[in-house]
Amino acid sequence: MGNNISKEAAVTYTVLVLGTIIRIVFAPFSSGSDIPQFLGFANTMERHGFCFYMYATGDYWVEEKWPYPWTYVYPPLWGIMLYALKVLANGYVKTCFENSIHVVKVSMEWILAIKAVLILCDMVIAILIFIITKRSKYVLLYYLNPVTIYNSSIYGMFDNIALLFLILSICLCLKGRAYSASVFTSLSLIIKQTVLLAAIPLFFKTYFLLKRRSFKQLAIFFLAITVPVFGVFLPFITLCPKSLPSIVKCITMPTGIYYTEPICYSFNGLSSLLTYINKEYGYETLYLIRTVFLIFAISSFLVLCTTAYVMKKGFKEVFLPVFNSYLVFTALYWRVNYQYFVPAIGLGSLALSRIRHGILRILILLTIIYPSIWFFMFPITFWFHFHVFKPNMHLMKLLKIFSLNIYCDNLAYVVYSLGLTVLYIITLLCLTLNMVKEVKGSQAF
Repeated sequence: MGNNISKEAAVTYTVLVLGTIIRIVFAPFSSGSDIPQFLGFANTMERHGFCFYMYATGDYWVEEKWPYPWTYVYPPLWGIMLYALKVLANGYVKTCFENSIHVVKVSMEWILAIKAVLILCDMVIAILIFIITKRSKYVLLYYLNPVTIYNSSIYGMFDNIALLFLILSICLCLKGRAYSASVFTSLSLIIKQTVLLAAIPLFFKTYFLLKRRSFKQLAIFFLAITVPVFGVFLPFITLCPKSLPSIVKCITMPTGIYYTEPICYSFNGLSSLLTYINKEYGYETLYLIRTVFLIFAISSFLVLCTTAYVMKKGFKEVFLPVFNSYLVFTALYWRVNYQYFVPAIGLGSLALSRIRHGILRILILLTIIYPSIWFFMFPITFWFHFHVFKPNMHLMKLLKIFSLNIYCDNLAYVVYSLGLTVLYIITLLCLTLNMVKEVKGSQAF
């Protein structure tokens, strides 16, 4: 047994070294459009402090000298982290128009500041996956996955920070530490609210970990959940009360429904298809995309009720309910972005470690692998020249060898996203039925 663990540790170490080298090679020479926008957010946080949200709606993007008029749609913790990074690495952004094209360039210092945090989070997540599963193959599925490499070292989005807090919460749940686990689950939500459906089963789990559920225990449990949230939001509300309407506007802005253009960045198959029909044939289909959102809302409620039921009936596993609930979001939310698959891959790797055989194991494995196909479809070399001052032409030539270079208007993206949505829905149904079946089977004995 000890020898096997040593071999697994050695393979894990190799995966970590290889994955880190790949990330370090990509990181300085690429940037997604959000990285320069993040510097705009950081500058606004520096200028306005706890009144940040009054200027974060996108209405003041010219005055605030943001590169884009995009709203800051997240809870405050990421903004605070951006401000801290700006203090440590004072980068810069330059904008201009070239032949009516809005060109935005960002300094390497700021690119590296953002990506250093994201790559470090990826490393810690990979190590935690090994600590939990004791198997290098699950580390490989996460750390060498093109999706996670793309998001932490090429484009630069922070969903893996929320995932890190979720996995830390899972680790604490496994040790029976309900209060500490609840704190980390709440921290994941004040990084990015997109992990809400994954967080709720963890709150269920920590609640059922309470032994007596006395008034004192329930009070501490409630405080463990609410104090991190209110502790971060409260200064922005109490020290700048006029910003409360702006906070509500920013946080709720993603619920506004629109056509999911460009289609190459949309991963809900139904929304992508309806957008394509509107764009190519002129038919009004927005009301159908609203129906997709309604289906998502109803499905979320049903899956969470089922999760509460199976956990109340003694379903001891935590990985499967958390992954299953997050599947609802990635399968059915009307606008799914590529970075949303980072938590799906991390949580899916943990869930896979608990499924030993059968069709369900194959399905979960496919949900982890399928999103990586997009990495080879999309011309990712775009991010290696569009926002950087000095493109690395040698690296771009190398990446073009592995890319199909399918551009955004291609119908292939609609077909791809439809396949992904169908796969995720099938996996969601099978996993939900499996949990209910397992609970009923245990009750029969």
